[in-house]
Amino acid sequence: MNRASYFLILVALLIGAVIGYAVGASSGATSTVTRTVTSAPESAGLSGDVYIGALLPLTGPLGSFAENDMIALRLAEKDVNDWLTQIGSKWRIKILIEDTAVDPKQALDKLQALHSKGVKIFIGPMASSEVKEVKGYADANKLLVISQSSTSPALAIPNDMIYRFCPPDEFQGMASAKATYELGIRNVVIVWRGDTWGDGLVESYEKAFLKLIEQSGEKGEVWGKSNGKGIRYDPDSKEFSAIASQLANAVQELVNKYGVDKVGVYYAGYGEYIQFAAAASQYDILRRVKWIGSDGTALLGDIQTNENAAKFAYETRFISPMFGTPSPLQEKISSEVKRQLGRLPESYAYVSYDAVWIVAVALEFVDSYDPVAVAKVIPFIVQKWYGATGVFQLNENGDRAFSDYMFWMVVPSDKGYEWELAGSYSYEKNSVTWTEAFVKLLGKS
Repeated sequence: MNRASYFLILVALLIGAVIGYAVGASSGATSTVTRTVTSAPESAGLSGDVYIGALLPLTGPLGSFAENDMIALRLAEKDVNDWLTQIGSKWRIKILIEDTAVDPKQALDKLQALHSKGVKIFIGPMASSEVKEVKGYADANKLLVISQSSTSPALAIPNDMIYRFCPPDEFQGMASAKATYELGIRNVVIVWRGDTWGDGLVESYEKAFLKLIEQSGEKGEVWGKSNGKGIRYDPDSKEFSAIASQLANAVQELVNKYGVDKVGVYYAGYGEYIQFAAAASQYDILRRVKWIGSDGTALLGDIQTNENAAKFAYETRFISPMFGTPSPLQEKISSEVKRQLGRLPESYAYVSYDAVWIVAVALEFVDSYDPVAVAKVIPFIVQKWYGATGVFQLNENGDRAFSDYMFWMVVPSDKGYEWELAGSYSYEKNSVTWTEAFVKLLGKS
């Protein structure tokens, strides 16, 4: 049997194996890695521990996402090693987790520290600003980096050492613009986190929304990035009273002109939404209009557990998109995250799980800890893949080629507040379907 035939059989068997594995208890306390890593020689075939670095923002505004992803990574590590045992392989995966704190410099420092110990393949960092920072070092040293959540269009670059197993924000921009339009909003004030991710996302959203307005023949305004009327804030901001005041004035002006039902706020930020909502909730006009968020706030545990932020999100019918389509394997991962953390994971946790498996299959195929060789076979593996994020393809830039989106809302529950599905966006049909619960929340039934 030649290597290619072996590969195809391997992937086919693996797909069944991934779906069939039982949920295994998984845990892993986070600590700074101090051990010395000795990787297998590239030409000797794989044996012993093979290391994958995981760069997660365990502290900072994406901390709850990182906690979810850490559980998914540990679960994948266990499942992969069970599989390697079953097929008689001589090597096992070992995931080394480091905290980046959504700090680009810290992300680069942690990647370099792990590389100095022999690690050459990484999952994460999560934020686009972090990926941008590590990209030059990774390319120069031929290190493979797979980001589960970097979506900035500015990083859609061919022939580099960066894969992004999530769709770039052109698609999120289209989905959120369509949702905004379907809510009856024709005039939007955009407020966003001023970094690589935020700048790229609002450009995509603004372009897509203005196109919808133009195609409809209706009148509408966007106070955004292109005309300088939008509100861009420092990613390190901790206090938002001045920005909330500026936003309230802008929204009031548009409401006076078009009416409250025709005006909305598009907010692109991370966990600093907690502080932003605290400031914005002081203005009645900001509670009366609908808000649309991003993947930076969708299913964010910090919002769910902060009563004031959750209440403001509920009052403003705040919906946030997250890419993905249902897959049978998601239940396994979400159950484990819910058991350990009491909440649903975001799609990036599912991506992390898939990324470990895809890297493992690639390593088994090339039989060498060679990041360049692993990078070359990954697109072929992905073509045959059906994992926690379902079927997907990579485009010429190494990014997920397309995806549907799900919109999530915060609603009261017996335990306080929880995230609930509000609707879904079909990329193929360019349409949004709302859930009955969200329609009821809007007061339309």
